[in-house]
Amino acid sequence: MMPFSGGIGHADNIALLMSLVAAVLYLLMLGQGTSWRLSALKTLSTSLLALIAWRMGGPTWLVAGLALSVLGDLFLSRDGEKAFISGLVSFLAAHVAYIVLFASIGQSPAMLLSMPLLPAAAIMIAASLALLRIILRHVSGELRLPVMVYCTALVLMGLMALATERTLIIAGAVMFVASDAILAWEKFVEPAASARKPPMRFAVWVLYYAAQVTFLLAFIPSGD
Repeated sequence: MMPFSGGIGHADNIALLMSLVAAVLYLLMLGQGTSWRLSALKTLSTSLLALIAWRMGGPTWLVAGLALSVLGDLFLSRDGEKAFISGLVSFLAAHVAYIVLFASIGQSPAMLLSMPLLPAAAIMIAASLALLRIILRHVSGELRLPVMVYCTALVLMGLMALATERTLIIAGAVMFVASDAILAWEKFVEPAASARKPPMRFAVWVLYYAAQVTFLLAFIPSGD
């Protein structure tokens, strides 16, 4: 069964399959260094998700979050601190879009104070603060504020996802938070020559792409 109605021949199902193929090809070529071919595969995979959300009349903030993520993917696929900062800003904006999207569902953030959401929210906040404390020891002075602001937006996105009490949204947010946590550790904490870097980069992409697909499926009607 395909995710959207109309069978495998439906344009949006074809676009989703093409997105998956591009994502897998990017994953297989991840160890080849920076290239425009890799950048094209990375951005194509998420661009198609944004296109599906737009074509199928998805919420405006979902389309915005996916589109901003495409921009972030493009920047982060290039080398250099300037590209990294640009990617950080793009994904910061994407998280803001997702925060607004989750808030629009109508669930009050006060839900986080209820059981069983309170323990989950507390764990997310505590783990994020512990990770941020470690990362800040390894970042340069000019990156400390951007990293703290980004981390705050990421945690807020995760908390707002919890408040929706919707399984798919929460699963997507958890994968997104985990992806960014691994990325931050790999970039700032893990030694440059570490053998763990390649598998960490694989995990970052798999979790991130799965999170974006999950967000798409959470807000777009599925097939029969």
